[in-house]
Amino acid sequence: MYLDHFGLQLKPFQISTDPKFLYLGEKHQEALAVLKYGIQDNKGFLLLTGDVGTGKTTLLNALVDSLEEDVLVAMVPDPGLTKMDFFNFIADSFGMNRQFASKGEFLIYLRRFLTDLNRQRRQALLIIDECQHLSQKLLEEIRLLSNIEKAESKLINIFFVGQSEFNDSILKPQNRAIRQRITINYNISPLSETETDEYIRFRLDVAGAMTTIFTPRAIEEVYRFSNGYPRLINIICDQALLTGFVKERGHVDEQIVAECANELKIKTTKSIDYSDAIPEARMATPTDASLFDQVTAALQKYLQTKKHLMLALMVVLALWVGLVATYLLSNQTSDATHSASTDKAAAESAPAETNAAATLADSKATGETAASATQLPASAVPKSPPGEADDNLGSADVTDGNPASAKALTDDESMDVKQVLAMLVSKIREEPAPEVTLEAIQARYGTYPEVQFDVNSNDLDEAAFDVLGMVAQFWLQNPESILVLRGYTDRSGLRTYNLKLSEFRANMVRSYLVGRGVKEEAISTIALGPDTEGPGGTTVPHDGARRKVVIEIVAPQG
Repeated sequence: MYLDHFGLQLKPFQISTDPKFLYLGEKHQEALAVLKYGIQDNKGFLLLTGDVGTGKTTLLNALVDSLEEDVLVAMVPDPGLTKMDFFNFIADSFGMNRQFASKGEFLIYLRRFLTDLNRQRRQALLIIDECQHLSQKLLEEIRLLSNIEKAESKLINIFFVGQSEFNDSILKPQNRAIRQRITINYNISPLSETETDEYIRFRLDVAGAMTTIFTPRAIEEVYRFSNGYPRLINIICDQALLTGFVKERGHVDEQIVAECANELKIKTTKSIDYSDAIPEARMATPTDASLFDQVTAALQKYLQTKKHLMLALMVVLALWVGLVATYLLSNQTSDATHSASTDKAAAESAPAETNAAATLADSKATGETAASATQLPASAVPKSPPGEADDNLGSADVTDGNPASAKALTDDESMDVKQVLAMLVSKIREEPAPEVTLEAIQARYGTYPEVQFDVNSNDLDEAAFDVLGMVAQFWLQNPESILVLRGYTDRSGLRTYNLKLSEFRANMVRSYLVGRGVKEEAISTIALGPDTEGPGGTTVPHDGARRKVVIEIVAPQG
């Protein structure tokens, strides 16, 4: 959408690895040369590591494309396989055209296959991407594959590509044999600030930029946000171009980049704050729930949102004290009335000189009754289940009228309250996340859940996080589902502006869902602006309620 505005022919900051946009800085050129040499010289084991987003996959694709036809490549993108699945995947990638039922059968055929390749003066390269996910057993099986060799040369090169934590794995004592076989080891680091500048300008040039779009200060802000990680550079630059178009700016300055960085950081923070939340736990507690379950649900809500934990504990304590105080007052008022009637009758029949002592006793009894109204009776504290007598919370007896006993009872029951709170917290933490169904989402948010926005705003409010949290939880439990996001605006302003704004809002929702664990390929976005087309043939109204993103959940059949 912003291409015409900035005079571009292609989108310069797509996350996909388009070879046209391959930028080879000094680090990447060195890595490419070293790894290519290791393959051509039959060095055996090679290792390329780097942090998330440093461009390992881009470099790997460039390396494979640069190899001659005499190198036969088999790539395993996901090593999280069983042993036989792993062997059969390799066989299929090498084009062996057969399945194997046993390890021995596979190894026999693989040796013949590699020997034939060697006679043809060809090489075999096995690339294992995301190698940090390799199990210890599978790593050992891969090491044993390297034993298939001739006296004068290796028959297969094995290339590990993964995140930096794989280095910790191969440094373990049990992996010293494979560590000694790694002859080429290269760790790719993020771009420097100068390289970040070159990277941005290179991609803009490839996209057809005829003028300077990002100011020098803007590029400094990009580097400050991304720390030189190419993936983050792409994300923030793409957002900055979109924002610059929406604001009708001729170039991107540091204020635009800072605004985009702030927006991205907000979404990341919200994602983390709500990552442990269980959306259905925010629903109203059933009216027939027990008192214990109601208190648990209230405390759970506070714990899930990680807000005001001490306030939550005080609320729970206040609930218990309030209920117990009501219970005591009702019982003790009745007891006091009965006691007063008895004392009055006794006083009338007693000698006159005892009336003053009786009055004093009445006064003392009244004071003790008021003081004891704040005590927690054992009957008000939940008992432990059968078989857990050691944790019984209600063992105290409150029938003793001795003041000393009342003092000891207060201390004991204060400890009981702490145990009750500990038990509540323990119960909450042990409860599994409830299943979120499509019916539950639609019952709460309608057939097509909506995320509302204010005028010219891209901010997600608390209600939006509730909706998106529940949708994300549903997808995590149903990963075959597809989420269609339709962005809408009202009719005020230019149509081109409204289309971009609706696209921007849909992408904001998409970014949040991805941050919550939803796969990017499971989400599609549609920018409709002021159009009235809605999902399922519905019509979207023209009033202010149009400023929204409508979510269509396409669940798998059956």
